Amino acid sequence: MGEGPDRPIALTIGTAGHVDHGKTTLVRYMTGTDTDRLEEEHRRGISIVPGYAELELPSGRRASLVDVPGHERFVKNMVSGATGVDAFLLVVAADDGVMPQTREHLDVLRVLGVEKGIVALTKIDAVDEETVELAALEVEELLGSVGITAPVLPVSGLTGEGVEKLLGALDALAADPPDGRSGTLARLPVDRAFVLKGIGVVVTGTLWSGEIRPGDTLHTASGRRPRVRGIQNHGRPATVAYPGARTALDLSGVQIAEIEAGDVLLSRPVPHTRTFDARLGLLEGAKPLAHGTRARLHHGTRATNARIRLFGLQELAPGSNSLARLMLEEPLVVLPGDRFVLRSLGPQITVGGGTVLDAAPVSRRPEPGWLEALESGDAATMVPLILARSPGQGMTAAELSLAVSGAPEEVVVAAERVPQVTRIGDLYALAAEVEAAKERLLVSLQKRAQEQPEDPALSVAEARVTTGLAADLADALLGAMTSGGELRLTDGSVGLPDVEDVPPELAKEAEGMLEGLRRAGAEPPAMEPTPALRLLLKRGDAVGLGDRLFASKEAAGGVLDEIKNACREEGEISLAGLRDRLGTSRKYAQAWLEYSDEAGVTRRTGEVRVLTRRYR
Repeated sequence: MGEGPDRPIALTIGTAGHVDHGKTTLVRYMTGTDTDRLEEEHRRGISIVPGYAELELPSGRRASLVDVPGHERFVKNMVSGATGVDAFLLVVAADDGVMPQTREHLDVLRVLGVEKGIVALTKIDAVDEETVELAALEVEELLGSVGITAPVLPVSGLTGEGVEKLLGALDALAADPPDGRSGTLARLPVDRAFVLKGIGVVVTGTLWSGEIRPGDTLHTASGRRPRVRGIQNHGRPATVAYPGARTALDLSGVQIAEIEAGDVLLSRPVPHTRTFDARLGLLEGAKPLAHGTRARLHHGTRATNARIRLFGLQELAPGSNSLARLMLEEPLVVLPGDRFVLRSLGPQITVGGGTVLDAAPVSRRPEPGWLEALESGDAATMVPLILARSPGQGMTAAELSLAVSGAPEEVVVAAERVPQVTRIGDLYALAAEVEAAKERLLVSLQKRAQEQPEDPALSVAEARVTTGLAADLADALLGAMTSGGELRLTDGSVGLPDVEDVPPELAKEAEGMLEGLRRAGAEPPAMEPTPALRLLLKRGDAVGLGDRLFASKEAAGGVLDEIKNACREEGEISLAGLRDRLGTSRKYAQAWLEYSDEAGVTRRTGEVRVLTRRYR
């Protein structure tokens, strides 16, 4: 795979319709590409899996055509192909008119939110004008019954009649690009994964959002991190994959057994889920849906069975909708705003679908107003609620954008006009939460300065814990308070800017105390650990012997030398031996021997001490 010139895809168009209504023939005429790529498809004359072609529109814009299967047995592949398209090209043969799969394909498109498109009335070369008019009326009646408005254009994929007008209509659709595809998160649902001789692991799919370039590291829900070595768009080498493009990626760092059709490649990690909350709708012709029903759920290139739990209802009537929780048998990577399709388990027909609202519910039932806020699409309403669900964590604009299903730049604008939200570094958090954390830290530092004037600062780790925030948000707060002059950060310690490291009067008291300890030598007096003494201990000018005994470091060094010399001369030293050498009492000799053991100079063997290996 090499590189070449690239242009963004203006529109991804799904061609849908009943088997043998001329979809593939029409696509071949417009693009020169045969989307029936499997030998079985050519032998049987029907499309089994989605086919793809690039379409050059009259304006020079590029469109990606997805030719989805029409046979009733292959509707599941139609769902996979139709997911992620921006507009439809519904193909209806003039000699057949509207057929069962025409209706089901239109239902699938509606469920996926694809209600913008064009109807191509094909095979007009095989019928008379009156038949074409009757077929057009039937199509218009179908569209009207489901509330869709779309032009119905007679064409022939064999002679090319009407194709120029059709291309012009598609170009007009492409002039109004879809929203939300250019977000920073790149997402590629994989529909094929295979090994290509001389290249390695290759995956294909239609890029839903974001952009991918050679050298990018992608992520799978299973934790794999493949690296992109090369890209092809619609079979041509490319330097970038744009949203809507039919994309092939040459990957390194992943084995073919570690990636398969149905996986999703992402530009940053997104956890998969087995549960999500959604707005669920039933088609008009479906049977009532009971609470707890199992159905087949299709999302992207993967399908799994799901149990449906309705909120506040025991049964959902045809043509109506409800908030619901879907419990999945297999995990999926879903994000708020994603569409999905539901098909009955038997017989397998499309019954409805919906829109993901909460991809990671945190409670058995949604909080009041939470799903309604997500459904509103109002980022200013959603951001505070999302932050409140993860207390003390903080979130980046990119993380918030995944939760609200919006571009990061839109989330930034919304978050910064909400008074309840504040920005600390690259993180957004609830303002009240941050103020409370700041107050806790300042109070703790003030108390520390009063109680421990010899050591009035906290370590960064202690300061983090004091804030009660997650490490990243705590560090961002410490940085903001330091740059704002509220804190002083020196040598890994956090302190108040107006508090001296050591008050002059305390330093003077400590110096006097140290002189006394030096004079006392190996027989220091018992003392309470006052601030002055703690300062000496902190500086290393004094050592603790236990039982309220503290000595100067000079005295400690002299005693340890005496112990080392005795052990080297005699091989060991006893309590009585040290007492006699120091000319002191048993109490002091015992304290010094225990200090020597703790310092790693000696170890006790029975009633005597011997030098450790390090000091022999």
